[in-house]
Amino acid sequence: MLAWIVIILILVGVDQITKALIVSASASWALDGLRPTLPIIEDFFHFTYVRNSGAVFGIFEGSAEEHWWVFLIFMSIAIVVFGYMFIKNDFKDKRNFWYTLSLTLLIAGAFGNALDRIFQSDHNVVDFIDFRGIWDYVFNVADMCLNVGIAIFIFDQFFLEPKRKAKING
Repeated sequence: MLAWIVIILILVGVDQITKALIVSASASWALDGLRPTLPIIEDFFHFTYVRNSGAVFGIFEGSAEEHWWVFLIFMSIAIVVFGYMFIKNDFKDKRNFWYTLSLTLLIAGAFGNALDRIFQSDHNVVDFIDFRGIWDYVFNVADMCLNVGIAIFIFDQFFLEPKRKAKING
């Protein structure tokens, strides 16, 4: 279990460090006149500094100014639920690898964005990863952890968990 906790701490650290670097560097990037951006691959991948006051994919945009605590409550509930599932997990059973990985990513992602809601002066989440060639959304390391964690969790629960139960019952 300790190794997984270390991974959570590393992921949260990477999330917070990259956000801090983007915030400090973004003032010199105002290249497009709209928002600070640094093209890595022109018209495809940029580091674009955005403060997200909404939730995933920009839904409820503008809500954080008045209702940031609602987002924080939901993130706290998610951290508690995923944390409970994490603690109850059988870490010795190698068949639970994908389940454990998904919970690790979900906890790290929720915690990383919760820190922004708590410590950013405007309670917004710092986003900066911008794949312009794919979609219009800008995200961060915590968002990647959440999305990959959700995908792995769904895969585990629908495909691997039934096989684990069949071996136990069979």
